Amino acid sequence: MEYEFSQDFTGPEARFSMGHEALGYWLTQEVGDRADKISSLFKALDNLTQGTAWDFEMEGFEYDLMLSRDDASVKAHSLNAGDEADLEEDMDFYDAESSARCGLEDFSSLLKDWAEFVGYSA
Repeated sequence: MEYEFSQDFTGPEARFSMGHEALGYWLTQEVGDRADKISSLFKALDNLTQGTAWDFEMEGFEYDLMLSRDDASVKAHSLNAGDEADLEEDMDFYDAESSARCGLEDFSSLLKDWAEFVGYSA
């Protein structure tokens, strides 16, 4: 999983390699540089790695995050609204940019990098 961060007049932005784009959208749109969200994510990661929690969910406006002791996944709300059965015969449902999954260790490293980039301090 490769990613890069940038900053412009709208705020911080995360871009991810193919297959993980949804993580970038989630990080940019749902977390941004909001200290309260970053703090709650670090607390959730601590609880999961220490074994005091089984999972963690963060509902967002467009994307939801689900953490388990093993992995992290992001899913767009739009995936729940559409139904593949409604598509015409020769059409495919494209959702590669709407969901992504990675290991919990990778997610933890990602969050640390993001927190440093946006200037978060605990």
